[in-house]
Amino acid sequence: MTQGATKNHHHTATKPSAIRWTVMAAYAAALTTSTMTFLTYATVTSGVRVDFGVSEASVGNLALLSPLFLVLLGAVSGRFLDRRFDTTLAVGAAMIAVGPLLRLVDPSSYGWALAGQVLITAGTPFVANAITKYPARYFSAQERPTVIALLSAAFYLGVLLAAVTGQPLYECGGITLLVGVHAAVGTAAGVALLIMVTVVRVPVAVVDPEPAVARGHLRRTRELWMLAGVMFVLFGLFNAFITWIETVQDHLGNAGFGGPLVIALTLGGVTGAITIPGLAARRDARRTALIVISVVQVFGFLAFAATGNQVILLVLAVVVGFFMMAALPIAFEWSEIHAGIANAASATAFLTIVGNLGGVVFVLAPQMFLDTPRVIFVLLAALSIPGVLAALRLPPTPTPHLIAA
Repeated sequence: MTQGATKNHHHTATKPSAIRWTVMAAYAAALTTSTMTFLTYATVTSGVRVDFGVSEASVGNLALLSPLFLVLLGAVSGRFLDRRFDTTLAVGAAMIAVGPLLRLVDPSSYGWALAGQVLITAGTPFVANAITKYPARYFSAQERPTVIALLSAAFYLGVLLAAVTGQPLYECGGITLLVGVHAAVGTAAGVALLIMVTVVRVPVAVVDPEPAVARGHLRRTRELWMLAGVMFVLFGLFNAFITWIETVQDHLGNAGFGGPLVIALTLGGVTGAITIPGLAARRDARRTALIVISVVQVFGFLAFAATGNQVILLVLAVVVGFFMMAALPIAFEWSEIHAGIANAASATAFLTIVGNLGGVVFVLAPQMFLDTPRVIFVLLAALSIPGVLAALRLPPTPTPHLIAA
């Protein structure tokens, strides 16, 4: 459990091992590189479509596989991580390690790119949904908010690396260099995690002696649904921003400025994900933090609609990202407290599924307004309001283990 009003129901099994930090670093690297590799083609779509001989939409669909598999395999991955943690995480690590290598068979082949992408994105849920289970098993209650925050930041770092490496690598050596470098990094991180899980076995430091929460009941709790509502909006805003910001800026006369804004949003987000969750946990102010984060999104996107000044837009992107991406680790840590260690991965998977559904909705909604770009920002601000309402309906502090089996 964490500090504040929540009680500590967990028992220490063994003295925490120092090696757990090394395993955490390997896990964080795998989160970063799996995100980077599934976004390999996202920043160079117009160029690689020529290499592949397909349409831009077909190239774009390669990135859409990730949210698709996170939805389709979310519940299954959560269940297996809760029941067979080490084995399931090892399978996921192997998949994200082998996937980038498949694309190297023929970097200019869309078929091999698709095969590798399927393996990477199908393996991602079995890795990403351990983001609360791993800290819950190996770290104390006081350490957990920090660890979850660092792991969440690792995900956003992957987005940032994809954004800053894609175009330069492609310009230097074409699709072969781009795919090769991403394969080397992605495979190395996947293999490192696989070794850590299968060879370097970290003793479980914290066990949960209470009966496991009934998973079916867990998904019916209002508390988890309110967290899911916040995630639906914030995942949606992030996906919509990185999908449409280039198009919007082109219409506003800032051609090519979408990339810098994505980088600014992500840099702010990594900083926020590292700093805000720990502060909120120490002060037992998670609900307050989620309310503030949600309100900032509403006014932040209205501010985006009001200006075309590049300096102001960059500052707005940093501020909005700083708050936006801090919500993920806060919600994940809250769900672990609510579900308990036994079902931490299932709770995380549920939030991830709903969040990715939000990503789809928020990406589709602006399509009818592409010719009036400022309206897109107003629309996204309006769609953010339910996130505020969901945060307001959360209890003052996380409620642990209310739903016994």
